[in-house]
Amino acid sequence: QMQALVLDRQGFRGFSGAARMAGGAAALLAALILRHAAPPEPNLHLVGWGLLLAFGLAVNFAALFWWLFRHRGALRLAELWPVWEVFPTLSAGAALTVALVRTGQLDLLFGVWMGLYGASHMAHRRSLPFPIYCGGLAYLAAGIFFLLWPGVTFTDPRPMGFVFGLGELFGGWVLVRVRI
Repeated sequence: QMQALVLDRQGFRGFSGAARMAGGAAALLAALILRHAAPPEPNLHLVGWGLLLAFGLAVNFAALFWWLFRHRGALRLAELWPVWEVFPTLSAGAALTVALVRTGQLDLLFGVWMGLYGASHMAHRRSLPFPIYCGGLAYLAAGIFFLLWPGVTFTDPRPMGFVFGLGELFGGWVLVRVRI
């Protein structure tokens, strides 16, 4: 019982399941739009995925800031550590994205994004439910697969839409169901 109590106290409840599910639905929608309504122009696809990233960050951080505002009196600084744990891998993802775009290696972007996003889940192994960690392993495995598979092209949005769409729907569902 003591271990369960300690793990429960370490848990971070500021990440929104609904926001993650909105991001997952948006990823599926973005893939459909890019697949059926956009020409296979790499720059257009880069803008499309950039808009999806902006939407996902806005929705998730708005939900986080709203949660922080509602709990501002009861929070200690140490409890906010899980928020900061995502920034190293997201920063690495941004730097690698710029480097790969600058060198024209767009076909590697999906694998890099998936792998680093999966790695960011590893940082939360103690503060979020265990299925989130497992989802991170799935993102990491997908990232490795799409980095090594020779047939991946950046202008085919299906891998990105499928992995991030289903991954975020799953992660959001976990946060909604396990956090009750």
